[in-house]
Parts: sequence; C-alpha cells; structure tokens
Amino acid sequence: MKSYNGYEFSNDLVVKDMRRLINQTWKLLPMRENNEDWQKQLDSVLIELYGLHKIFGDQLEFLELLTKLEGVVGATDFMIYRASVFSAISLLTDLANTLDVKKS
Repeated sequence: MKSYNGYEFSNDLVVKDMRRLINQTWKLLPMRENNEDWQKQLDSVLIELYGLHKIFGDQLEFLELLTKLEGVVGATDFMIYRASVFSAISLLTDLANTLDVKKS
C-alpha cells in the first residue's frame, strides 16, 4: 500500500497509473517528430510526476526521471531528446516494476 495525503492506494492501482504515464511519455517521440505540441504533453507528464513525489520522492530513480524530462525541454538535437525520453521511460518502468514486485 502507498499512502498519499491520508489516502491508501494499492500498489496495483499505482502500477496501473504508472503504466498509463509510461504511455503518455512514449507520445513525446512521435509528437516531436511530427512537429506537434510536444511541450504541452511534456508539461502534462511532469505535472503528474510532481504529484507522485509523495510516493517516490525518496528514490534516486525518481529524481533522475524528473531531471531527464526537465532537461529535454532545451534539447535541440532530436537524438539527444530521443535518448533522454527512452531513458525516462526506462526509469518509469523500473519504478513501476518495483511496486509490481511488492504487490499488496
């Protein structure tokens, strides 16, 4: 169980939300390639991650995830952007898998 502002959430529920957030992060790649508003999508992902801070804030991987995604804002080289998004997806997946192993 994970606690957030006095509410208890099962690990399964948090993992489902993390998987949805992973899919939202994947969207960043084709959106940038297609010159769509990827910055708005990134802002949306970051806002949700800031909300997850009380659940994962004490883990180094979570800090790495936030800094990777904050860093892509200024990335002008698409290959650096792409590598950073893939790295962020990997970190998100690892965090979700950590919870998945600890099923409540």
